[in-house]
Amino acid sequence: MKNQTKQFLIIAFLLGYLCFGIIAFSNIVFSDILSNPLYLFLLTLGFLSPFISSFIVYILNKKELGGFPGFIDNFKFVKSKKSIILVFVLLVAHYGFGIILKNVGAYGNVLDFFKYLPIMIVFLGSQEIGWRKLVQPNFEKEKGFYKSILITGLFWSLWFLPLIFIRGFVILPQSYGQFAAYLVGISFLLTTMYKSSKSILYAVLLSSLIFALTPVISLKQGYMLLAIAILEALVASTLRNKEFNT
Repeated sequence: MKNQTKQFLIIAFLLGYLCFGIIAFSNIVFSDILSNPLYLFLLTLGFLSPFISSFIVYILNKKELGGFPGFIDNFKFVKSKKSIILVFVLLVAHYGFGIILKNVGAYGNVLDFFKYLPIMIVFLGSQEIGWRKLVQPNFEKEKGFYKSILITGLFWSLWFLPLIFIRGFVILPQSYGQFAAYLVGISFLLTTMYKSSKSILYAVLLSSLIFALTPVISLKQGYMLLAIAILEALVASTLRNKEFNT
């Protein structure tokens, strides 16, 4: 494991676990966090921990990553019609598998998507710089394409772990294993998006869209998430052979 990966994981986990741990220990209900400035700050800081960690790693590794200018380069938009189409293809595939496998628990208000999209861009989309640019590629050099995505997805799920101990959080503790598989499946899609487009912003967009649609198309927290993850891995494998080389 390269130093960059170690640095990112240590900082992201320490900061995230500290913030989420304090909230969980306080025994506050998740829905009440928005009305409490202190816990809202901790929740925001916790979700931003991978983004903050990636920034620090870029600064600490100026020679390899380019420091602050290298970090800013991540936000340069590269216009690509092909990549935009792929974003929506992978988004439809993700929820399409859930619908086909009859794993949709409920359909919500479409307007909720627009309400949650900005939040998901900040809270989850911003994390892609770390997971998809610092963690997965470094593991890929050692473990190969498939194992690297599996490892990255599992680390991502471990980062989420303290959140399930916050009362009223959307992920139930007894469904954590299935949720981990769910994140591994999404990791296959996001890695495919990044490697195909060569721009992290498209992975940010795809991640944000997937999680913003969660209140609109709510997937059941069950073992069917494993099947969805496997299908997403097959999609990534197919596109890998056609779209990019590793």
